[in-house]
Amino acid sequence: MKINNLIKKKALPSFCTSNFDVIQTILYFCKIKKLPCLIECTSNQVNQNGGYTKNTPKTFVNKISKICKNLNFKSKNLYLGGDHLGPLPWKNNSKKKAMKNSIKLIGDFLKQNYCKIHVDTSIKCKDDKYINNEIIFERTKKILNSSEIRKKIKNKFLIIGTEVPLSGSGDTNKISLTKKKQIIEEYKQFKVVLNDLKFKNKKFGLVIEPGMKYMHSKVVVPKFKKFSEKKRISKNGNFVFEAHSTDYQSKYTLKKLVENNFKFLKVGPELTYNYAKALFYMHHIEKKIFNGKNSNVEKVILRSMFRERKYWKDYYNKKNKNLFLNSKLDRMRYYLNSDIVYKSITILKKNINKIDLKNNLSLINQAYRGDFLKFQKSNLSNFEKIKLIFIYKVLQKYFFACGYKIN
Repeated sequence: MKINNLIKKKALPSFCTSNFDVIQTILYFCKIKKLPCLIECTSNQVNQNGGYTKNTPKTFVNKISKICKNLNFKSKNLYLGGDHLGPLPWKNNSKKKAMKNSIKLIGDFLKQNYCKIHVDTSIKCKDDKYINNEIIFERTKKILNSSEIRKKIKNKFLIIGTEVPLSGSGDTNKISLTKKKQIIEEYKQFKVVLNDLKFKNKKFGLVIEPGMKYMHSKVVVPKFKKFSEKKRISKNGNFVFEAHSTDYQSKYTLKKLVENNFKFLKVGPELTYNYAKALFYMHHIEKKIFNGKNSNVEKVILRSMFRERKYWKDYYNKKNKNLFLNSKLDRMRYYLNSDIVYKSITILKKNINKIDLKNNLSLINQAYRGDFLKFQKSNLSNFEKIKLIFIYKVLQKYFFACGYKIN
């Protein structure tokens, strides 16, 4: 399997986003740097019902394929994955219904040839009195053993784990590090599941908590004291670690994760956070030229967020307006696909691309001018160039940490 070969000597950034403007920039970067590209989506973003992005696994693939075609990005360098696939979108339903939907969900991802599958059954359903490892592994086994999944999953890279951080971070509780004993227990339990399925020597990934998270403006850095024993267990057991919520960590912390056998580094909100910053920066330029006939993108995003509060009400204090546009939790990302915001971004694109920035460099802040000139020779539009400037360093950081040489 190609993904197995890729992680023998290096690790892989896992770009977990469903924003196609961001995905376009990631693919462009990977093309010009000749890098492999792993893009993942969560079950909340993409599922058989459309998720909050209104995309099914099939439509998500089709849209990415279209971007690849436009960029002339080689399909052999593209890897797609599904994240938190399981009962998560149906946690408010009965366990019976949630499990039925989970099997359908993963089956749909496999039909579209996603090569990396994270089976996450650690979610408590409406009629669950409690959730424990025994229930989690029993449900994982049931999913993998279903007729729709068993044959197709054999050649895919599997990720599992009961120590799964909250999707999107923002947990205010104290971080509970995954202990050595827990890793051994989960490894043994999952090996039983794999052996029962006749996947005896299958390599897999385990999600564990190394001790990191991010809040509105704070980033908690993991400590790697006494981690060598955990690394040895994974090496001897022929499995790797996957790190979730790595957003906003330094490249040296990310590199340390890789050195400790974390072969997949998941990043999502940091990408859309920087994309939003690019939108706001372009809006600042746009207002100077178009005055009253501009996109008003900031106001439109805020208006959209206050109309539909479910994606931020448990995270933000509505009186603190600063959080809505500046929190690292980036709850804005849930609204960028809405019709009203999409329309505003489309106006911004048209306006910013009409401006002759090449001969009006004074419109570009001194801090970004060097980067703007660096991409001047590319065939990118103004919108794409500025977007790349804001996202470039995030991509560079992750590939550096994963062992790739970036010019």
